[in-house]
Amino acid sequence: MSSEEMLYAQGAKIWITHPEHVWESATLEESYRKGAGFLKICTESGSLQEVKLKPDGSDLPPLRNPAILVGQNDLTTLSYLHEPGVLHNLRVRFCERQIIYTYCGIILVAINPYAEMPLYGPSIIRAYRGHAMGDLEPHIFALAEEAYTKLERENCNLSIIVSGESGAGKTVSAKYAMRYFAAVGGSESETQVERKVLASSPIMEAFGNAKTTRNDNSSRFGKFTKLLFRNQMGVMYLQGATMHTYLLEKSRVVYQAQGERNYHIFYQLCSARAKYPELVLDHQDKFQFLNMGGAPDIERVSDADQFNETVQAMTVLGFSIQQIADIVKILAGILHLGNIEVSKKFNEGSEEEDTDSCEIFPNDIHLQITGDLLRVSAEDLRRWLLMRKIESANEYVLIPNSIEAAQAARDALAKHIYAKLFQYIVGVLNKSLNNGSKQCSFIGVLDIYGFETFEVNSFEQFCINYANEKLQQQFNQHVFKLEQEEYLKEGITWTMIDFYDNQPCIDLIESRLGVLDLLDEECRMPRGSDESWAGKLIEKCSKFPHFEKPRFGSTSFFIKHFSDTVEYDVNGFLEKNRDTVSKELTLVLGESNMSLVKQVMSLEEIDTLSVDTAKSSTLGGRVVISAGRKQVVPSKQHRKSVGSQFQESLASLISTLHATTPHYVRCIKPNDEKVAFKWETSKIIQQLRACGVLETVRISAAGFPSRWLYLDFYMRYQLLAHRAKIDKNDMKQSCRNIVMKWIQDEDKYRFGNTQIFFRAGQVAFLEQVRANLRKKYITVVQSVVRRFIYRRRFLRLRQVISGIQRCARGFLARQRVQEMREARAGLILSKYARGWLCRRRYLRLRHSILGIQTLARGMLARKKFYAMRDNYRALQIQRFVRGALARRAYQKRRRDIIICQAAVRRFLARRKFKRMKAEAKTISHISAKYMGLENKIISMQQRIDELNRDNSNLKHKTSEISVLKMKLELKKTLELEMKNLKAACQDKDKLIEALNKQLEAERDEKMQLLEENGHAQEDWLSQKQSWCSENEDLRRQIDEMIELAKNAEVSQRTQEDRMLAEDNKELNEAYQRAIKDKEVIENENYTLKEELSRLTAGNFRLHARTASNASSQNEEDVGYASAKNTLDINRPPDLLGKNYPTSDVTTLVMKLRAVLEEEKQKSKYLQEQYLKLANRHKPSEDSYRVYELEVENEKLRNEYDQLRTSIKHGVEINELNAQHAALQAEVLRRRDECIQLKAVLLEQSQVMKSINQESNDIHVLGEGLQAQKLINRQLESELEAITEEHNSKLVEMTQVIERLRNEKDDLQKVIFESIDQFEDANIETLKHNDRYLRRELQQCVAQCLLVQEELKLAHAKLKAYRQDGGELEHKLEVEMKHQQEQSGGSGDSVGAVVVTKQKSQNPLGLMKFHSSDLDKILQRLLHALTPRTAVGLLPGFPAYLIFMCIRYTDLTNADDDVRELLSKFVIQIKKMHRTPHPIENRVIWLVNSITLLNLLKQYGDVEEYVKLNTEKQNQQQLKNFNLFEYRRVILDLIVNLYQALIMQIQGLLDPKIVPAILSNDEIQRGRQAHGIRSRTASIGAAAAAASSPEHAGAGPAWKQLIGQLEHFYTQFQHFGLDNCYAEQIFNQLLYFVCAVALNYLMLRGDICMWETGMIIRYNIGCIEDWVRSKKMSNEVLAPLAPLNQVSQLLQSRKSEQDVQTICDLCTSLSTAQVLKVMKSYKLDDYESEITNVFLMKLTTELNARQMRKSHGDEFTIDQKFIQPFKVVFRYSDIKLEDIELPSHLNLDEYLTKI
Repeated sequence: MSSEEMLYAQGAKIWITHPEHVWESATLEESYRKGAGFLKICTESGSLQEVKLKPDGSDLPPLRNPAILVGQNDLTTLSYLHEPGVLHNLRVRFCERQIIYTYCGIILVAINPYAEMPLYGPSIIRAYRGHAMGDLEPHIFALAEEAYTKLERENCNLSIIVSGESGAGKTVSAKYAMRYFAAVGGSESETQVERKVLASSPIMEAFGNAKTTRNDNSSRFGKFTKLLFRNQMGVMYLQGATMHTYLLEKSRVVYQAQGERNYHIFYQLCSARAKYPELVLDHQDKFQFLNMGGAPDIERVSDADQFNETVQAMTVLGFSIQQIADIVKILAGILHLGNIEVSKKFNEGSEEEDTDSCEIFPNDIHLQITGDLLRVSAEDLRRWLLMRKIESANEYVLIPNSIEAAQAARDALAKHIYAKLFQYIVGVLNKSLNNGSKQCSFIGVLDIYGFETFEVNSFEQFCINYANEKLQQQFNQHVFKLEQEEYLKEGITWTMIDFYDNQPCIDLIESRLGVLDLLDEECRMPRGSDESWAGKLIEKCSKFPHFEKPRFGSTSFFIKHFSDTVEYDVNGFLEKNRDTVSKELTLVLGESNMSLVKQVMSLEEIDTLSVDTAKSSTLGGRVVISAGRKQVVPSKQHRKSVGSQFQESLASLISTLHATTPHYVRCIKPNDEKVAFKWETSKIIQQLRACGVLETVRISAAGFPSRWLYLDFYMRYQLLAHRAKIDKNDMKQSCRNIVMKWIQDEDKYRFGNTQIFFRAGQVAFLEQVRANLRKKYITVVQSVVRRFIYRRRFLRLRQVISGIQRCARGFLARQRVQEMREARAGLILSKYARGWLCRRRYLRLRHSILGIQTLARGMLARKKFYAMRDNYRALQIQRFVRGALARRAYQKRRRDIIICQAAVRRFLARRKFKRMKAEAKTISHISAKYMGLENKIISMQQRIDELNRDNSNLKHKTSEISVLKMKLELKKTLELEMKNLKAACQDKDKLIEALNKQLEAERDEKMQLLEENGHAQEDWLSQKQSWCSENEDLRRQIDEMIELAKNAEVSQRTQEDRMLAEDNKELNEAYQRAIKDKEVIENENYTLKEELSRLTAGNFRLHARTASNASSQNEEDVGYASAKNTLDINRPPDLLGKNYPTSDVTTLVMKLRAVLEEEKQKSKYLQEQYLKLANRHKPSEDSYRVYELEVENEKLRNEYDQLRTSIKHGVEINELNAQHAALQAEVLRRRDECIQLKAVLLEQSQVMKSINQESNDIHVLGEGLQAQKLINRQLESELEAITEEHNSKLVEMTQVIERLRNEKDDLQKVIFESIDQFEDANIETLKHNDRYLRRELQQCVAQCLLVQEELKLAHAKLKAYRQDGGELEHKLEVEMKHQQEQSGGSGDSVGAVVVTKQKSQNPLGLMKFHSSDLDKILQRLLHALTPRTAVGLLPGFPAYLIFMCIRYTDLTNADDDVRELLSKFVIQIKKMHRTPHPIENRVIWLVNSITLLNLLKQYGDVEEYVKLNTEKQNQQQLKNFNLFEYRRVILDLIVNLYQALIMQIQGLLDPKIVPAILSNDEIQRGRQAHGIRSRTASIGAAAAAASSPEHAGAGPAWKQLIGQLEHFYTQFQHFGLDNCYAEQIFNQLLYFVCAVALNYLMLRGDICMWETGMIIRYNIGCIEDWVRSKKMSNEVLAPLAPLNQVSQLLQSRKSEQDVQTICDLCTSLSTAQVLKVMKSYKLDDYESEITNVFLMKLTTELNARQMRKSHGDEFTIDQKFIQPFKVVFRYSDIKLEDIELPSHLNLDEYLTKI
């Protein structure tokens, strides 16, 4: 049987021609026999036909490819490479699988889906980055990645040629290619360069694209974009870009066919006319240049939004606001220019039309607007539109234009302006995109028009098709070259392949006496016309085989292009080739007052691509802008035509493409209706022929199109060879044996170095043989299986029958015995039942009788009880009624009596009141009272003078006390000097030093609080000033009222004598009430003072020594700094609510009292707030000093009050004597203290002298130091007692002084205002006294400030003494070391042992260090701590060391040191995670950072974290620092470390994931299925790479992956990483594994098969077993759910009945992912086909699910996503005091354990 007979057997599928669908599938009804004249077939529609054949069988219909080859990624891998096979493969991928990209050798075929596809997101870019072309699904990104990789590897220039007809998607493909280069050449987030490159697209689309009948966004110009890259450290970065444009379709500006539009920018400008009212624009239908096509709108496109996007893009690319405004004016000027109306002109004096001339009205509104917008003379513009100038040798002649000539001149000017503006915009874009740096490598993206043929084809179509001819020639040469290189690389013999050469067609166009040459020649003729040029073409070009003349007429000609024969209409060729515009009109525009118009009109056209090639430093672009000099306009004879310019530009483009490595994208338009995924076969086949896809297929088919790797071929066809012919160690020989057994003709195949090459059809033949053998073997297996099934069924049936019989016999016997038992049991049951019924009847009867009796007796008893109760209640009611009546009569009688008594008493009181009132008005009575008042005022003045003298004496004594204080300060300095000596001998001295540092820190905090208090004081002063202003207003009102009263007295002098007595009496009573109120207030102040002193003394002891951060949050706190004034609360109510007689003066006094009370309340509230703010922290050293001064001030204040009281009672001499005695006692006590301090100082100086003189006597020095320590402790205790006493008094007296000062002022105001109406002399005296007292108070405050300055000086001296003490300490240490070195005896060693033992007895868990050594400590911890060293240490040991150093700084209150320590630690860790480091180091410092954070929480005095602490740990809490902010910084640091660790581990796992998840060593199937070209890689290759010699013995890929995970897990355990953190890391790693594997599977449709699901399930199961063996939680495995569901989806049934099952199964997969798997699923030979109905139902059900849509329709998973890291608190039971410093860390010289 021949191969033809085997292939054309019954049931074989073939292709037959179809008039509508081009090709139709059919099935053979009978097998083919050699020599047969016909074939019986059955078409897909069900009709039976006979196909006639030639006897030799040369015209057999083409066969269909096997099912396994249908839907291939590469068309050249099809076994049968012919037109119907290519068409069917594209249709399956596009319509059924909705895949728009397909390879055809080196070509990427892109079919426009007319729908949004989720194929271009950042995740897709990352998925294709680093993968070779063919590894993943075909994509524009794959092509771009191959170009970019070649650029990186070879540093050469490349190009991507995008072609196709209008509407095929060329612009979009070029845009996405540039987006990919911008992303990988910069970053996914756009930088400035990438943003500019991408922003150029909207501008070029607006100015160069238009709507046509075939495309809504058709590019009407060619564009070659160079993306410039620079090589930086081996990585190519996008540096800039240049753009070259070709053949802008200028005629579209003035004319559009029906259903088409002008350029987008005009419609966008009209939609945004409201923004530019100065342009005087209207709706687009009102303009002649825009309403010709009748299609002003584009569906689903907003011109206004597009205009905003265009303006924004122009702003990004460097267009200034003025430039944009000028461009808009030029565009509007073009529109108005088109609306200038050219009308007929009549001869003067007659109505006869002048056909040689025309008229434009001077008042034409559009003419005026055009002149205004372009800043030109409207009259000049009108003149040269109506006239033209003809030049001769010495003169010129003006000739009027006809209507047609004027309109042509107008249109030519509009086209010229727009073309120049387009040139200018491209030039500005190039300047913005290219920074002018050194020329570097580039990738060129050519977006050029595809082959065009219309009903009427003009000059534009001719140029477009000419360009496509040149590009097709370059493409054919490149394809042939690649085929040749492929054969040479594989080392096989090959013969010359004949391919289509379109050089004759190109010669027809561009050769001597060709089309372009004749066209230029005709354009130079004075009276040349289109018709004469057509005649010359027919005459001169008939010799060319690709030229045809028309059958009828002479106004057209035919050219046989490589794609099709096109008829060109010659009308307009000459005019478009000349592209003439009136010289005078251009001069008018050149004289415009708008700079942009001048600049645009002065542009000259050059071929920038050729210039760019010749001069590498020249910027790209299409224009050169003159720099302010006038351009020479070329003459008509020397001016190049459009055709010549285009020919030169095309030649330079082709030379550029030849100098680069090209990549091809062929865009296909599937239908004209722009319907999504609609397939029109006739249109597509025409485009495939035109774009060179079928030519590529033909070239491939002429050689060896089918190519298989040896491993792939062996795995697929090992079934075809006998076991003896198979050698697994020599795959090449095994494949040779298989091929030679079944293919006898050696010309049908070739054996290359790495691949097997087959002729067309041979793979299908092997597939047929394989299918037959599989069918045969499957039949045998099925027969054996059926026999086994039926035999097993028979044996089971026989066994069942025997069992049924046995069980039936036993059942009958048991049933008989049961009946006998039931009969006997029935008799017994009946006997007992009768007895039970009788008993039950009797018992029920007895129970009923007893119940009736009980109820009857109860009813009788209740009736008796109710009667007795009613009787009792009636008696009670009567008793209460009688009592109420008696009481009511008594009360009425008593009320009457009281009324009578009140009337009598009122009468008597009124009579007595009148008598007393008469007595009070007598003059003698009033004078007696005033006499007593004057005596009292005089006596009070004398007492005040005496008190002032006493105060002056006391001030002198106070100065003596200040001298004593200075001596006390000297004692303190000596004490501090002794403390420094003590610090050199014992560890406790270090504690004192720490306390000093703590005090310094508290001082800083105090200064901050003082600043805050200063701000609060300023606010209070401002409020106080406002109150003072209000008081002044009130005082001014009072003065006005007094003035009015005086005026009334002058006018009513006669009535003053009668009313004077009553007024004086009332004033006297008011004065007496004020004095009484003053005494009451003073008594209340005194009681409050005692209460406040008691509370303050108690609370100050509580607040005397607290942490600096332990501030009180209780608003009711009455401690030393937050005492409340309770004057209003304790004041008797009768004083506040008492009513006085009403009169004008007394009313005024009451008003003033009310104002006073209100101001006092406000003052109290502000004082309380101030005290709360001032006492947030414990008093520092400065506060103690201030306290002492305030105590002295308060003591003087108390003495002053006592003197005033004694003067009042007449015992002032005794009081002064008592105070003098107290001062003498205080002076003596201070003198004794000074003597003691001098003695101590003398002893200490002697000790110091003995130390300096006798340094060799170490034991004597030690005893002296011990004695000195005892003295220091005693002095310290005394100083602390004195300080506490002074502080308690300071806090108390500060508050009392302030309150008494305010109350004194208030009382003085009341007294002065109550008596200023009748005693002017006394008022002046009291004011003088008040000023005197205020001055005395200011002097006291000044003295207080002086004392504070003295304290500051003393503090400075204290610091100097401390420094001296530090020097003495250093000298002492040097001397002790020197003595130890000299002695070296046993005694010294014993002493050293004793010291060490003493340290270990009471360890504090501290590490002493110097701040200057921080860098060295961190250097050794961070960089010298190797993983081997860290394994032998306590987990987190460096963190414990750092925390112990933090505790040391807390003990010494060294704020700067702890800040420096933590800051340097954080900086060093950040440097480590930003630079490359081993994973072990990152794990170590992740563990240490977490440990340090937990320690800061555990010892941070936070209630939430200290619950489990021991008593010792609570004692070790941080006392002075609140490191909350640093905890947050360390938490951020932990997150950064975690992310860096994850990214590094993912980088190591990435190459192992795909082989480990999607491959299996026992089923080595090459995933580069069935002949993908050798340049691609497969999963098998990746697995082989993973098991390369470097990984020899590593085992299967999944074992390698698990081994890597095991390695990481072991490291985590060794370095002490907690399990909860390890689980989070492995959860993230498994998510990454799932994302990588799933994305690879989604982008490799050829491996979506049942077998892959089984492999995934097995490999994932191994990973799950490993996770469970480590006892991790099930949450770690949650990220693998999508992979598990994909494996189940691949192995599930795929019928319409299983839709719901699939939906329930894929809960973790998105709709896009499920559909992607289903559409890419590769059927096995015996699987049922996936129908479109099934896919539609599945899509509906999936969309109905309630799922969270995270990324829309994307089917990939974000591989860069890192889950948030959760840091939890872990209690540490490790004791800080037990931690010892290992010697091998070499930190002994920097750290000392305390």
